[in-house]
Amino acid sequence: MVTALHISLFVQMVLAGAGRGPGQYVRIERLSSRVVLAYWPGIDRRCNLTAIQTEKGLVIIDTEASPWVMAPIKEKIEQAFHRNDWAYVINTHAHDNHCSGNCLFKGVVIVGHQNLPEDMQWLIRRQTEPDWKRRELDHVASILRNLRAALPQFAANPRYTRLIRSDIEFYGLFAKDLEEGYEIVKPSLMFADRHTLDLGDLTLELIFFGKGHSLSDTLVYIPQERVLVTGAIAYQRGQLPEIGEQSQLQDVHRFLAVLDSLLANGVKIDHVIPSHSAPLQRSDLPPIRDYYQGMLTEVRAAQREGLTLEQTIARLTVRTKFPAFRDPLPGQWGYGMQERNVKNLWRILHQEQQQPKGK
Repeated sequence: MVTALHISLFVQMVLAGAGRGPGQYVRIERLSSRVVLAYWPGIDRRCNLTAIQTEKGLVIIDTEASPWVMAPIKEKIEQAFHRNDWAYVINTHAHDNHCSGNCLFKGVVIVGHQNLPEDMQWLIRRQTEPDWKRRELDHVASILRNLRAALPQFAANPRYTRLIRSDIEFYGLFAKDLEEGYEIVKPSLMFADRHTLDLGDLTLELIFFGKGHSLSDTLVYIPQERVLVTGAIAYQRGQLPEIGEQSQLQDVHRFLAVLDSLLANGVKIDHVIPSHSAPLQRSDLPPIRDYYQGMLTEVRAAQREGLTLEQTIARLTVRTKFPAFRDPLPGQWGYGMQERNVKNLWRILHQEQQQPKGK
């Protein structure tokens, strides 16, 4: 695993090369005097990190794909706020670009759902299982080769060329971290349902969404700023919501209950921060809620009618039933999501039917 000295030296390198090194690619967008978005732009890759300054210290929601990637982002946030007194790190879930930079925040309280430690175990296995590590490194090497090959093709397009160079820098740092190894830091403060962090002038309301995109999906609502950080629940506009292989019926009902609570009249939301796109609006949330309710209604109806799973998949296409969302093309993230969602919900409802009465 990477040592504290390794991290310290890297931070010094970032400071010495400010404006010339990796930090030149990092973007900071202010939502208010107390809230900023930080992200590393790429051709089709963006992961929003939300940073908040409070009376009791700085808070960051999610920590990118690796320490080498996170370090210049952390430095940019500290420059934006002119302070470095970190109080909390919140991880919305355990996918690598949401919690792999935790080790940079030494002594800071890491917060996550009680399922998060188990959910993060795969990050350790990826580093310690040689075949898995080699496959990942080979995959990143292939991405880097393709990016470098694309540079001459877009020499006349400065904006696109910069995005390619940004991606090359990003994946180079990620590969370095994976090759050298780094510490996976799991949460020290966990919750089961909801948890409120009192930061003096602000409160952060952490809400477990249920098992869907991951085992530990968490949303963060900041009422004083009217900001909702959705993690992967609102992934990006038009992206289908997810019913995962680990989802159970209680999770689907929880999805609906949480979204209903956030859409209640007294809840003020001006900014919805998804994981992987520009900020959304409150109006992007009702279609997600309606999708889960519609899927529950439609799959139950199909089973009552005696349709097969294949017939139900054919009936519940995105185009015909859920036009608020897009159907990703082959090769795009989320391709085949609707079919997987139907299969998972079919299984969930079939299991419900098999339960003895009164259970």
